Amino acid sequence: MTWSYAYNQDLWPAMISVALTIILGLYSWHRRNVPGAKAFAIGCLFAMLWAIGSSLEIAALDFSTKVFWIKFHALWQIPMVTALSCFFLEYAGLGRFLTRRNLVLLSIPALLIFSLMVTNNYHHLIWASFTLDKYVIIKYGIGTWASIMYANLLGIVNLLALLRLAIGSPRSRWPVAIMLFGQISGRIMYVLDSLYNHVFSPGESVLVVIGLSCSVYAFALFHFRVLDPIQLARSVVIEQMTDGMLVLDMQGHIVDINPAAMKLFGKPAAGLCGRAVVEMMPPDSGIEVQPGKIELTKSEIGLGLGDAARYYSLGLTHLSDRRGEALGYLLLLHDITEQRRSQKLLIEQQRVVATLQERERLARELHDSIGQVLGYISMQAQTAQKWAMTGNTEKAVPILNRLAEVAQEAHADVRESILNLKTGMAPGWTFIQALRKYLDHYHTSFDIFTELLLPEQLREDILNPDVAVQVLRVIQEALNNARRHGSAHRVKIAFVQGDSHINISISDDGSGFNPADLNLESGKHFGLMFMRERMAQIGGSITVMSQVGSGTTVVLDVPFGT
Repeated sequence: MTWSYAYNQDLWPAMISVALTIILGLYSWHRRNVPGAKAFAIGCLFAMLWAIGSSLEIAALDFSTKVFWIKFHALWQIPMVTALSCFFLEYAGLGRFLTRRNLVLLSIPALLIFSLMVTNNYHHLIWASFTLDKYVIIKYGIGTWASIMYANLLGIVNLLALLRLAIGSPRSRWPVAIMLFGQISGRIMYVLDSLYNHVFSPGESVLVVIGLSCSVYAFALFHFRVLDPIQLARSVVIEQMTDGMLVLDMQGHIVDINPAAMKLFGKPAAGLCGRAVVEMMPPDSGIEVQPGKIELTKSEIGLGLGDAARYYSLGLTHLSDRRGEALGYLLLLHDITEQRRSQKLLIEQQRVVATLQERERLARELHDSIGQVLGYISMQAQTAQKWAMTGNTEKAVPILNRLAEVAQEAHADVRESILNLKTGMAPGWTFIQALRKYLDHYHTSFDIFTELLLPEQLREDILNPDVAVQVLRVIQEALNNARRHGSAHRVKIAFVQGDSHINISISDDGSGFNPADLNLESGKHFGLMFMRERMAQIGGSITVMSQVGSGTTVVLDVPFGT
């Protein structure tokens, strides 16, 4: 061998292939922490050695030198195919199969063929002979055809892995199609060039086998950012997120879906993409598809029946490009089943606690009112009996008259307690409706005129049920005090709605009292104490304003949605 070289116009295609493999190798090695990037970088290294060997073969002047470089670039063909197969498997999400044992098994055929090439002079299983015409003509041995069959077998594995990825992930279909085109076209060109010696010139052969494939891979890697860690991270998040995600076009058809949504609907992506979202959702889902617009009228939906039912919160996001033009919508379904169950359990617990607190309040109230009245009646009855037995009717009659009045007051107290207890939460219960009903009963039972002033914009469900029950009990207690202690004839209840609070004032025309007496006898006023406890429980407050002979006003400050 003379190792003499000269410039040849056929060098340009081969040198372009060298440059492409170097660029792609550096790009992927820089991102070697991304799954598949390291294997692709190693594949680019072997492709670069192949392209360099082909370039030197083209530039060589001596026949034996050309043969040397033909053997040199052939050494790296099977290692390159093996490394790229590892890349395709990792990119397709099958990297779990690339265990240490399987990598060793994959390297065995490459090492075996490498050894046969190095020792070819002793058995000629790879190359039977070389002759020189315009180009070096090669007569291949059985080992070459075996290596081609092995490379194509790996290609079939790559094809199946990429097709699996394209079926399961619609967003990967374009890069998969492009990479498959590069791989299949490169293999076809290589087989044709091997079967029919020099269908292409040596430089053209390198370009169509390596350069074309590398150009296609470059487009997939750079345009679709296949090895972009940020893009990959986003894909991984979408694939692994527990929320169901559906990408909709402007007409409400599903164009993409993540695995969580597939599991939610129990169908693969192929059975969901292209279908209208309203077909997949319950009839009362609240998703309204209008020409060029999609809207949500509900924030939650339920899927399934009975104990198997699952509940999801809905979120709809408008998608637009960089110029602000509408592309479609992103619909997210967040599973709130466990949250709803926890809320239901919490509400049940709160109801139990409220029931116990109500029983305690009633016990104290009965002791404070009816218990004391019954004790008073018992003592006065004994006194009247004593005077009656001695024949002193003059003293017995006033006592009996007073007992009749006290009994009537006690009866009124019992009726009010029963009325308070009957104001419960029936199906369809709302705070304003319950308050109106109670005021009607109050007016009928005690002949006290009631006036309710409500803002026009006040909603029936302005307060959630737990808060509304507590506020209603406080209002009932205030009305009870107006009747029992203030001897009122007229009561006015006025609502004033703010941004986050409602002020409720209960005013009466009763006898009033000195507020300073409340502090002196705080241990005796259980009703007011319970009113303050109830308001504190819902995060509100109570203010009592009164003056002897001028009635009483109770002001409640109630926050929304507590």
